[in-house]
Amino acid sequence: KMKVSKITISNRTKNKAEGLKNLFKDLNIVDWGVVPHFDIIINATSIGLDKDDVINLDFSNSGKDKFFYDVIYNPSETNFLKTGKKFNNKICNGKWMFVYQAYYAFKIWHNFFPIIDDDVIKLLNDD
Repeated sequence: KMKVSKITISNRTKNKAEGLKNLFKDLNIVDWGVVPHFDIIINATSIGLDKDDVINLDFSNSGKDKFFYDVIYNPSETNFLKTGKKFNNKICNGKWMFVYQAYYAFKIWHNFFPIIDDDVIKLLNDD
C-alpha cells in the first residue's frame, strides 16, 4: 500500500518464505544468508533474544545510511543492531511496536485506549 519499490524476504526455512508469496505476489525471495541491496532491513526472527545470539550475515558491503530494525526489544541492543550501528546505520528495536500492540490490545479488552503521555514515554525511554 505504501508503494515501496521492492520487498525482499528471506527465511531460514525457505518454503515458509515461499508460502508468503501466495498472499503477496510481488515479494522477492532470496536464500537465507544472501544480503541483497536494501534501504531498510528488519530482523523478525528470534535470533537476538539471547544476548549472545548472532545472525551470521555479512553486512560489511551494505553501505551506510541504512535502517536496521529488530522486532526484539530485550535486549535493547541486539547483536544485529550493534552490527548496523558499527557500519554507521540508524537502528531501532521493537520496543515501540510492542507498546502499540499493547495499546491496541488494551482497547480490545477494555474498550478504551490507555493514555500514552510524555511521562509514559519518558519512562519507556529510560532503558
